[in-house]
Amino acid sequence: MGSNQKSTYSFKFRDPNLGLIKGLISDLKKIRRNNFCVEYGGMLTIMNTEVDAWAIFTFAQLNDPPLRCFTFQDFQLAPTLEEFSRIADIGIKDAVPYTGLGEFPTHQQIGSSIHLYKAEVKANLGPKGDTLGFILKFLVGKASDFKSKEDWVTFNALLALILYGIVLFPNIDDFVDMTAIRIFLLKNPIPTLLADVYHSIHWRNEKNGGMIQCCTPLLYKWFLSHLPSERPFVQNKDNLKWS
Repeated sequence: MGSNQKSTYSFKFRDPNLGLIKGLISDLKKIRRNNFCVEYGGMLTIMNTEVDAWAIFTFAQLNDPPLRCFTFQDFQLAPTLEEFSRIADIGIKDAVPYTGLGEFPTHQQIGSSIHLYKAEVKANLGPKGDTLGFILKFLVGKASDFKSKEDWVTFNALLALILYGIVLFPNIDDFVDMTAIRIFLLKNPIPTLLADVYHSIHWRNEKNGGMIQCCTPLLYKWFLSHLPSERPFVQNKDNLKWS
């Protein structure tokens, strides 16, 4: 008789180095952080989420590819647009989300979105791997310059683009790639964030393990939102193992 026990896969999750970003915002006053959140949502909260690696590793094992959900012993869970929107505090636009199709934005369009000159964008938008983008140090350096000038509109735009590329849509270490830039220009990230979770976890289960490319802190916060927050589960959390 065959066993119904599911195989355990070896998953990895991209864990970006946030040192430069945290250094950039470490001395921001509360009012500046609040103003950023009003315009760009809860990305700072997502960035500062401490993810329990064992929790998310265990959770990924429960993916049910045929049903496109996560199957537990007695119930099933599936993230939704509305849940991700609430957790990220970013609204969902009534517009076509990012599809990966169409032409790349021009240097002028990118520059306008982050308040940089076209020539500066052209000089610093370079290749890495098989994509174009900005090196993180360049964007952090520009953000720091505008911070010192107290140009908060430009600072916030640069910080938001950085968080799109490093936290929401991590792909290449210390690099904000063209995909993140294009999603930033659309300002409708929630559908893509949800699609990343479904696609990456499903794909890695099909391949029996590997690197899961999605916004892990957002997935973790969603997972925790469905767990008990009181009584025995919380009281005994130090004695429980996710596995």
